[in-house]
Amino acid sequence: MVSSVRHRIPIRLERPGYVELVFSIVIIWGFADVVSTLLAAATLGSVAAEANPWIRVLLATEPLAVIALKGAVVLYVGVVLLVCRDLIEQVPGWRIWFLGVIAVGTAVVCQNLSVVAATI
Repeated sequence: MVSSVRHRIPIRLERPGYVELVFSIVIIWGFADVVSTLLAAATLGSVAAEANPWIRVLLATEPLAVIALKGAVVLYVGVVLLVCRDLIEQVPGWRIWFLGVIAVGTAVVCQNLSVVAATI
């Protein structure tokens, strides 16, 4: 005989901390975006699908420059965000803004990967 007693397991959701959000921004925009952009360009064999004209030029001339540029920008942003933590945490809605930046980055990565999936 099966008992129909339901056990409730309490689920605690914790808000991500400041450093975790900065780390997420750095990983998504600094690693996932670069890898998905290079993968999309390599899969297509062309840089014509790249929306950003500066990245398109870099992909056409020197793809390693894309890695260097995006890596430098995201490193700078990560350091500035960590250094300015006290100031940023005083701004109303800073967490929503960070989550928005992460969401947009995730959408960009998904779009790049959809290009790859469509050409396979």
